Amino acid sequence: MDDFAPKRKAVYPWAFFVAMAAILLLFFGLQALFPVLPLYIIHIGGSPADNGLASWALALAALLTRPLAGVLADRWGRKPVLVLGAVLLSGGPPLYAFASNVPLLLGARAIHGVGLALFSTAYPAFIADLLPPGRYGEGLGLANAVPMLSMAVAPLLGEWAEREFGFEVLFLALGAVGGIGVLATLMLPGRGGNGHGQALRLGSEQAGLRRALRHRGVRVGTLGMALLGLPFGAFMVFLPLLADMRGLGGTGWAFTAFAIAASLSQPAAGRFADRWGTRKTALAGLALVGLVAGGLAAVADRWALLALAGLFGVGFGAARAGLEARVQGSVGAALRGSAAAAQYAAYDLLIGFGSWGLGVLAGATDYRVMYAAAGGITLLGLVVGRLVVGRRKITDKGRERRGC
Repeated sequence: MDDFAPKRKAVYPWAFFVAMAAILLLFFGLQALFPVLPLYIIHIGGSPADNGLASWALALAALLTRPLAGVLADRWGRKPVLVLGAVLLSGGPPLYAFASNVPLLLGARAIHGVGLALFSTAYPAFIADLLPPGRYGEGLGLANAVPMLSMAVAPLLGEWAEREFGFEVLFLALGAVGGIGVLATLMLPGRGGNGHGQALRLGSEQAGLRRALRHRGVRVGTLGMALLGLPFGAFMVFLPLLADMRGLGGTGWAFTAFAIAASLSQPAAGRFADRWGTRKTALAGLALVGLVAGGLAAVADRWALLALAGLFGVGFGAARAGLEARVQGSVGAALRGSAAAAQYAAYDLLIGFGSWGLGVLAGATDYRVMYAAAGGITLLGLVVGRLVVGRRKITDKGRERRGC
């Protein structure tokens, strides 16, 4: 009997909650680094542009790994990919303790990015396998709220631990927390994938992506996640440096405000997406994210920063809940891993290359111009996307009338 078959007596079986515990522990180690790693890069002799490069290294490694992670999750099952990803995620922070210069740190970031890609590609498919039809938005929203709850405390604890014990002790402690996450991942039930036991052919990962992208819902969700990646990268990578430049203090509380707002908005937005449609939910979230990113260009005091961080969390939560429910609801179980890979490959691409480009822009101008550019690009992309989709709908209706 399939371990993932939905139970009638419980919408969310025990494996759902074990998976959320693993997500919490593994993402804690990643999120505690948000306010610390940019300062560590400066500490070892890096520059603001190197911060963008470090984000690019993680995102590029994740981007290159996504297609393979998707096809492995579909063919061999979700659990092997989850376990390997958990091991690399938990091992990432200790590697930073031994990175005494920027090139070594970039290598550690690449390894961390591979683990992030494997785990975060397989877990949406794993969660969707557990859910009955019509509950993808709410269930995925709940699962994605867990790392947001972790973010409410992880950056603050990261800042505190770095002040009290230094960078190296913090990195090793985060590795220990991730190790517990690996144990939780090992407790998850396994299931043979589609084509279990078959050899992986060269190019099969690209074939998996192409099959997933034939579904319109996957294409739309992938483009939406690309738009979300640019302002998210700007928010996460450069906010500590913006606050430091303007004398606003540490950004731990800003990340907490973002995390609380995102964790509360995702389940609510997911339920809204299940009842009223994923498109409305995603559009509203992306519009809010673009506006807030532009607003950061003018932030001048700590309270305004906290308010904007909270609004950014609301928009991010709504956009992600709508987009992920649309993608996972557009395909069957045999393509869920590849669909998630396509979606998050686009996300990684814009986080990585966007952060790199924005870092160069910030170095040439200032953070005000950089955040204004990030918000403007997001809103412009949203308008262009809506126009393209609307034009296609009109074309399709015209073809139907002509009997094409």
